[in-house]
Amino acid sequence: MAEVDESNVIVIGKTQNVEISVDKTLCKGCGICLELCPRKVFHWSKELSEKGVHYPIPLDAEKCVKCKLCELLCPDFAIAVIW
Repeated sequence: MAEVDESNVIVIGKTQNVEISVDKTLCKGCGICLELCPRKVFHWSKELSEKGVHYPIPLDAEKCVKCKLCELLCPDFAIAVIW
């Protein structure tokens, strides 16, 4: 499992090859990233964000193949993939 750091605003899934960050304040909980990720990197949070929605957590960041589909298809620009 990847190291996951969860602050008030950003959730970061980090491995030595990739860093995936999710901005909880921008995310509306649409689930596009969960559905379209080919490697199923994301899981729903147990808590609710300030908007009252569950947000994605990149728990399996080590599975990431850096396709950036999550970042490109996120309608709220809440996800960033850095390597």
